[in-house]
Amino acid sequence: MRSKKVLFVQHGDTDKPGLLGEVLTQRGMSLDVLRSDLGQPVPVTLEGYDGLALGGGAQGVYEQDQYPYLGAETNLVRQVVSEGKPIIGLCLGAQLMAAGLGAEVRKAPHREVGFYRVTLDPIADYDPIWGGLPKDFVTTHWHGDVFEIPVGGMRLGSSELTPNQLFRYGHSLYGMQFHLEMTPEILAEMVEDSRDYLTESGVDPDIMVSQGKECLPVLRETAIEVFTRWSDLL
Repeated sequence: MRSKKVLFVQHGDTDKPGLLGEVLTQRGMSLDVLRSDLGQPVPVTLEGYDGLALGGGAQGVYEQDQYPYLGAETNLVRQVVSEGKPIIGLCLGAQLMAAGLGAEVRKAPHREVGFYRVTLDPIADYDPIWGGLPKDFVTTHWHGDVFEIPVGGMRLGSSELTPNQLFRYGHSLYGMQFHLEMTPEILAEMVEDSRDYLTESGVDPDIMVSQGKECLPVLRETAIEVFTRWSDLL
């Protein structure tokens, strides 16, 4: 039997698979990275793959005139739904999922950048991926856009600034506004690459790196379990 294969769509140099890639590799699964931002074509179907992962990025879903590949990705989301294969979306990836499923994505009143608490909804107790995990946790946030929950989808979590942080659609599509895949190493790269953006957002870059070293190891076990359970759906 061949190993399971996941297609990861990456939207920027620092928007890496992180802990998701680590889990899949440790489980003997394959992860192919597609750089849509560098002109690599987005496939029309997920033929040859068992699941789709959409990473974060600085682009906005509503900027498809500037970044036409984002439209191709929302089309791919709809196709993968019809194929019945699992999808996981991280930050921009969750927004692309929401848009592909017919929900609105728009600019948020305030940027949410830093380490903030996500609280799971009570219904998450019965979710196959989030059930039995900590009911609230501090995780990495780095976004200026927000999404509505698609019709037929289920909200699973929120934060103080962002009501819709986590949703499930069907039995194997999960979108999270936060960066559960984050590692201290990737965070350091992102901060170094975005110091001006962070300063404009009222965030001290060095403090954010320091907070990451404190918060990310605490969250690691939960993140590994979530990605492991998602990979069980492949």
